Amino acid sequence: MKVVALLQARNEERYVSEWLENIAPVVDAIVAIDDGSIDKTADILSAHPKLAELIKRSPGQPWRERDNHIELIKAGRRHQADWFLCIDADERIELNFGASLPALLKEADVRGVEAFSLRLREMWNDDRTYRVDGIWGQKARYRLFKNNPSHNKFDPRQLHRHWMPLEIVMRLHAVGGQLPYAIYHLRMIDAADRLARYHRYKELDPTNRFQAENYDYLIDETGLELATIAEGADYKIRS
Repeated sequence: MKVVALLQARNEERYVSEWLENIAPVVDAIVAIDDGSIDKTADILSAHPKLAELIKRSPGQPWRERDNHIELIKAGRRHQADWFLCIDADERIELNFGASLPALLKEADVRGVEAFSLRLREMWNDDRTYRVDGIWGQKARYRLFKNNPSHNKFDPRQLHRHWMPLEIVMRLHAVGGQLPYAIYHLRMIDAADRLARYHRYKELDPTNRFQAENYDYLIDETGLELATIAEGADYKIRS
């Protein structure tokens, strides 16, 4: 089964080389959108042997998450994807996930599973600890889903939206599965990056249209509790 990674990126030179190291061994091909980068993001992606297609947008345009997602899915279909894996440039997948993926997808076909969620770990203060208090310990995201070319209805939201088509979303009770593996989000490690993320979402969504609980929690450390990545669950090989 062919697994295609989908990536939307803008000015992600800081993260994208290690993203490729983390994701490329797991997938058969990569389809990406460079959404108006003015750094070396496009060059780094273009040089990778698993890049099947790079869609380039000109700089200066507004962030169009929904358009990016839909265009990437359509591009992945051009490259005969059986499954899509959607991991952002500042995210990493647990190494054990990649090793188990072929068997997992074979079992999914037998069980009729069309989408899987992974735990989302928001790294905090360093690259081995993540936040677990309150909402932080409950986060999970559906980022692995089966390609069905007849599925052409997409989440109308512009932010915080489902990658997968609504034909899957509406049947998650029957076709969804949860995996014990993690996605590690690196952009929350440093306080400066957390603050920048807060301001970015306040600009993109000033009235909290796409997230009712607003964005203050991104920089609020009240009740902070951290956990360390468990042995055997890391996203990179450590010396």
